[in-house]
Amino acid sequence: MECDICGKAGGFNYPVHCITCARAFIELPRIELARALIDRDKVGRHVKAVVEGSEDKASQHVPLTDSRGGILVDRHECTKNVDLQRTQAETAETEERVQLIADQAALLRKRIDETRRQLEQKRASNAQRKSDLSSATYGIDSRRANEVDKVQQAIKRADYKSGKVHQETVEWRQYLCTTAAKLAGLKMTRRKVRDGGMIKEVYSIGPGSRLRIYDLRELHEAQSDMISASLNAVAHLVVRVSAYLGVRLPAEITLPHTEYPQATVFQPASSYQGKKVPYPGSTPSHSSTNSPEASRTLEALALLPKPRTLTVDRPLPALAAEDPREYALFIEGVSLLAYDIAWLCRTQGLKNDFNSWEDACPMGLNLYRLLVLQESRKPQQPDNQAAGKQSVKVPVGLGELSHATSYSFMNAANNVAYLSGWKLTPTKIVDELKSHFTAEQQAQEWDVLNQKEWEDMEDVFAEDPVVIGDKRKGSTALNDGRSNITTSVAGSRAADLSGDDSARPKRGVSGWTKLKSRSEDTTKQSIPE
Repeated sequence: MECDICGKAGGFNYPVHCITCARAFIELPRIELARALIDRDKVGRHVKAVVEGSEDKASQHVPLTDSRGGILVDRHECTKNVDLQRTQAETAETEERVQLIADQAALLRKRIDETRRQLEQKRASNAQRKSDLSSATYGIDSRRANEVDKVQQAIKRADYKSGKVHQETVEWRQYLCTTAAKLAGLKMTRRKVRDGGMIKEVYSIGPGSRLRIYDLRELHEAQSDMISASLNAVAHLVVRVSAYLGVRLPAEITLPHTEYPQATVFQPASSYQGKKVPYPGSTPSHSSTNSPEASRTLEALALLPKPRTLTVDRPLPALAAEDPREYALFIEGVSLLAYDIAWLCRTQGLKNDFNSWEDACPMGLNLYRLLVLQESRKPQQPDNQAAGKQSVKVPVGLGELSHATSYSFMNAANNVAYLSGWKLTPTKIVDELKSHFTAEQQAQEWDVLNQKEWEDMEDVFAEDPVVIGDKRKGSTALNDGRSNITTSVAGSRAADLSGDDSARPKRGVSGWTKLKSRSEDTTKQSIPE
């Protein structure tokens, strides 16, 4: 076909000379492009319907053809892609599960093998244990009896050795107590009392100057310095002996040291508290201040236990009249010391000898019986005593009971039961002692005359005429108290000359008289022993 403008035939083999030729040249490709776009749009809708799903199932079975009439895509076959993918996913999951099951089965097989090996080992171990058990139980009755005998023999040997060591300990305690008493100078002397010719036992202490150990009932007749020195020496000896015996006294005794110039004793309830207690009567350095700190310190000191001193600076009758409070504290102190000695004697064998307060008053006698005479000392047991025949021991000897050893421990149940039932208390001693001194003070109107006064009165009365017979009975000139004195003196001298004890005045009357002519301020003196 020729162009209307250029007159040349148009075609793909000829060059383009004008616009009309060019428009005619591209017309065919434009038609093909439009057809291809239409086909692509159809194929896109088909693919979308297949992939995403479409309610129009018929459109999925429409085959797509090309321009030449060839079948490009079968819509029915395209719908099987989802099933294929699903089948492939299920296949992969199944393979994975199969692999997991295979791994688990392999692990179980491995565990079964290990369990079998352990089971074999247990069986072998049980077989070995059965063999060992049969070997161990073979003749077990006889071997058990032999082992029991061995253990019993070992126990008996240990008990025998323990008893032997304890016996040696007791002997050393006895030796130390005796030595301590000898070094302290504890002795007993006998003196003849002038009234009635009786013999009196006097106990003293002290390696140098002899200090008499006074009976608590005779303290009113003693000098103050002698009482203080004697009580301090006794306290030293009691503390030393209790340390040797390993016992703790019920009433704690504090010996003199840097801050304590004299010995003191605490009440049983206030003993062994571990508190630093100031000496009675001492004034703390901060007591003169008025600061709040000093006030608090003084309040704390007021709550501390107060010890009882064993010293006195004046005769007891004067102390009782001038300072009743100090007098009461001193009486409590000596009573606690006597109670400690009585308790020590009772726990060391003299159990039944201290039932009344009067038994605790002669401190010298109690110490002498315990330390020097050793009345509670048990005889020594032979060394060849059979170890299998141990008798039941009753710990009543000197040095048997102690707080320092587990053997014959004083606070053991059997020993506590043995020492129980003691009714004597420090309070009872204090009350009875105060009552005794009060009874003595009520008889203060009776004077005690010494030997010189008796001789002077005899010389005076020898010069006076003596009325005899009926005239003396009716006479009142000598009714001034001197006739009784003359008769007493004459009777005493006649008894001394004749040697008749029945003619002598009895004890408690000789030397004691009530003198009306003597003034009340006359001093009292005692007849020297």
